[in-house]
Amino acid sequence: MARKKEFLGAEFSDRFKESYAVLSHDRQKGVDKVILALMKQEVTPGMRVKPIEPEKFYYEARINDGDRLVHRVEAGRLWVVDVVSHDDIGRYGKKMAGLFRAPPP
Repeated sequence: MARKKEFLGAEFSDRFKESYAVLSHDRQKGVDKVILALMKQEVTPGMRVKPIEPEKFYYEARINDGDRLVHRVEAGRLWVVDVVSHDDIGRYGKKMAGLFRAPPP
């Protein structure tokens, strides 16, 4: 019998909440789908999850042709940092302080 994977808990940064709020309904649905897949630990090849260079502290997951979800999985939790355009992903190449009220360990 296959072992069931547990859902990851999730924390959302204020920056993510602000970025998410200005997205169209269709784009929000895409973000929701990716977050749920990450929480269920069911990453698909289309999401193309990979570390962001150079420090590889944060990861990106593809939402659609232009949008990326910046996140990190640490200590059994999904830390959702931001949703940005593909062109802006480089901003997260290094660890940033103060994104969460309770920072990832």
